[in-house]
Amino acid sequence: MKRNILNKLVIILIFVCFVLMLMTIKSDAASLSISTSKSSVSPGGSFTVTVSVSGGAGKVSSSVSNGSGGKTAFLDNGSYSFTCTAGRSGSVTISASGTIADYNTEKESTKSASRTVKIVSNSGGNSSSGSSSGKSSSNSSSGGSSSGNYTTTQPQQTEKSSDSSLSSLSVKDEKISPKFNKDVKEYTLTIPYEKKEIDVKATTSDAKARVEIKGNKDLKEGENTVTVIVTAENGSISNYIIKVTRARVPLSLKSLIIKYENQNGELIEAPLNPEYEFNTLEYYLQDLEYWVEKISIEAIPNIEGATVDIQGADTLQVGENTITIILKALEDSKNLKEGEEPKEETITYTIKVNKLQEPTTMTKIENWSKEVMGTISNWFGQNEEKVIIGALGVCNVALLGLSVYIVLDYRKYKDVIKEAKKVKKDKKIDMLEKNVSEGNILEEIHKTTNNAKEEVIEDKKEVDENNKNGKPKVGKHF
Repeated sequence: MKRNILNKLVIILIFVCFVLMLMTIKSDAASLSISTSKSSVSPGGSFTVTVSVSGGAGKVSSSVSNGSGGKTAFLDNGSYSFTCTAGRSGSVTISASGTIADYNTEKESTKSASRTVKIVSNSGGNSSSGSSSGKSSSNSSSGGSSSGNYTTTQPQQTEKSSDSSLSSLSVKDEKISPKFNKDVKEYTLTIPYEKKEIDVKATTSDAKARVEIKGNKDLKEGENTVTVIVTAENGSISNYIIKVTRARVPLSLKSLIIKYENQNGELIEAPLNPEYEFNTLEYYLQDLEYWVEKISIEAIPNIEGATVDIQGADTLQVGENTITIILKALEDSKNLKEGEEPKEETITYTIKVNKLQEPTTMTKIENWSKEVMGTISNWFGQNEEKVIIGALGVCNVALLGLSVYIVLDYRKYKDVIKEAKKVKKDKKIDMLEKNVSEGNILEEIHKTTNNAKEEVIEDKKEVDENNKNGKPKVGKHF
């Protein structure tokens, strides 16, 4: 008997646990409900409708039949309220529906609910704070519904703000169009090519809302979309769009190269002064010689389809010449409004060059001399040390050769001296004989004797000096 009672108690306990489990699951399931501040309302009267989601989150839309009102917002285990105005007779029906994600199952399902408020005359006070009794239906599962007359009482909750609007929107150093209005969600803006990003300033109407800006950096040429995302406290979202058009790259030359032919027919590049920059429009070339008839210009535009017109490069005149390079291109059609014709964009580069006058014959000779002397001077400057060493070497060789020549030619030198003396004596004897024949013999003998004595004395002195020094005198005597 006791065992039977014990078995029944165990079964009852299991059953109670099972029921409690079912109740817990049911209470935790996502649901959608509607409550009204009045159960009945006078014709044209107003009342407050509260739409609530419990156990889940999702976007819920509400509408009113035989009256005005309604609202759409994202609810996260919360609620929103709006004011409903009744019609003239009958009843007002408030409906709400949305896709709700259940917290427990993490699955989404469509939920719906409705509530009816009667329109009666002299309905002054059948109202309750936050709840009312009347006909309502709620759907806690996809596709199912139930209805009945019941009165519900909900706990009072702090309502989260659903304001996802902006109180101001601007772009630093730029002007958006049209002028900002919190109810206008799309704007336009045009920026120059040099700008690659914009600084967006956005202030929310509700201090608890938050702002996120996307797409305002690394802007490409043409149209870009910048999105300002405003999330209200209750999760509802509003997007403000700024269509930003970044201008096309300015028309210019991608490269500019100048060349001319030298006298050998070779192409020589002429440097530009200053060096080429796409935004520098005026340049100078170095002076060109008189024989340069024309110059070759390679000008490549940075925009496909642009035209290049070069003037003044084929007929250079003596003196200053101005060469113009004219670029033309149509305006980017992406920036045009419907029906608007593209405008032509034009940019002009100028190059100034001076052609020298042909020199005269004398000038050519002077220039040639200067060139030769300059070449020699440059060569000497580069080889100065080698030249000095070579010159010293030549001097040493010449001195050595002269010394050898003097030593080897000394004997021949002595013979030449003796022969010269003999010739001199022979001439004196001839003179003596001539004088004897003329009767002047005594005088000539006397002169001859004196001269001979002087010569003997001189010869003796010379021999003594040579013997004393041990070497002959250097040099030749005639």
